[in-house]
Amino acid sequence: KQWYQRRVRGSHWIHLTASHYAGATSHKQIDLSENPILYYYYTNRTVLFGMCAGNELFFAALYLLRFSEGPDVGGYALFRSTALLCAPIMVIKSVISVVQLVAASKNIGIVDSEEHAKARS
Repeated sequence: KQWYQRRVRGSHWIHLTASHYAGATSHKQIDLSENPILYYYYTNRTVLFGMCAGNELFFAALYLLRFSEGPDVGGYALFRSTALLCAPIMVIKSVISVVQLVAASKNIGIVDSEEHAKARS
């Protein structure tokens, strides 16, 4: 999980930095119109909550699986079932994190190029 958290935090940090360079007062105020994935992720609170909750539930279930399969609920082990059901959400959130990283890196490059062009003229 440490590599995952480092990537997510790094991606979010670069996104925050890019929004700061662009002059936004919040990392959620940057122009998301060019990226429909990030636009939908940040503008729909239900999606954002579901992705964050599902991601955290996945890792919590993995942790709990280290100690037990969990109580039997309807013939299924609760912790294992939770991990299996939330695994696709974790994968999607990982993809979104990479998309965010790439988009933010491009935005920093654009702002940096514009600043260098202004300094030359």
